[in-house]
Amino acid sequence: MEDIKAMQESTASHPFNPLERRVTFAKKDSTIAVFDSKQHTSRISQHFGQFGRADGEFHRPAGVIVSNLGEIYVADTGNQRIQVFDSSGVFLRLFTTRINGYTKSCPTGIAIVGNMFLVTDPVNNAVNMFDFRGNFTGHFSEDTVFDRPASISVDRTYGIVAISDQLGVRIFTAKGERRAGDILLAGHVGPIANEVACNGRGEILLSCWYDHCVKVYDLNSGFKTRIGDRGDWLGRLERPRGVGVDRQGKIVVSDAGNRRVQLFDPRDRLGFCRLVAAPADGLREPYGVQALSDGRFVVVDNALSKVFSVSKSRCEP
Repeated sequence: MEDIKAMQESTASHPFNPLERRVTFAKKDSTIAVFDSKQHTSRISQHFGQFGRADGEFHRPAGVIVSNLGEIYVADTGNQRIQVFDSSGVFLRLFTTRINGYTKSCPTGIAIVGNMFLVTDPVNNAVNMFDFRGNFTGHFSEDTVFDRPASISVDRTYGIVAISDQLGVRIFTAKGERRAGDILLAGHVGPIANEVACNGRGEILLSCWYDHCVKVYDLNSGFKTRIGDRGDWLGRLERPRGVGVDRQGKIVVSDAGNRRVQLFDPRDRLGFCRLVAAPADGLREPYGVQALSDGRFVVVDNALSKVFSVSKSRCEP
């Protein structure tokens, strides 16, 4: 592993996310990067990992969270495990997600609820629970029949857990009880489940790769609006993947088909806010993306199997 610059992160608490700073990630590339996006220029302040099976290496990572202790938990999908790193990217430990009875596991999304981890496993149609030592403790909402669950997000303000699968988004309480507000996407079943995010204001964001947009749903009233249309102009999207929300309520989208990451302000009439990162930064196929509490964004590029860094981004207002 190459030398890693230390990542200085704010530990300020926030009512939407008091226990952790969350990031979600990618598939086959194993490249993780953190962009500094407070200004119109962005640069990677941390990078680690490469393709492989040894400790600290990844095979199609698909989800990451950062705890309030600064430890980074990576869902290492292809290697069927969760890996843990310190805030500088140094490998600490790992635990397997291949529990008894599974011939194979496929950890993708990951979230923290209370004192446990929730890990989506589309191969086994399950959302599994683990304690902080990596011990399997049971299945989340065991009575629910999932259809390849892939992405998970927690809204602590409203006390909900949103889980996306092939048919849409299922809404639960933190204890795994079903509640009203499921988002069904009849007619849009496909090979790739949509990425889901909660914004802390009773809304669910769904990154729709098939429709080249992000759809916003209200927990009570249903569909609210959509962000983006297909195209390569700024503000348009092509096969978007990861989606997240920063502390100002702006929506960050991994615009995979256009090899860039864009930031949208839903309060603005035009929606588009600015470009966070672009092909000039070394992006090839950005996948998962999330905002950190200190203003940076974390991105995974699944087309590359090496560590990369971006010193400057073509960020335009």
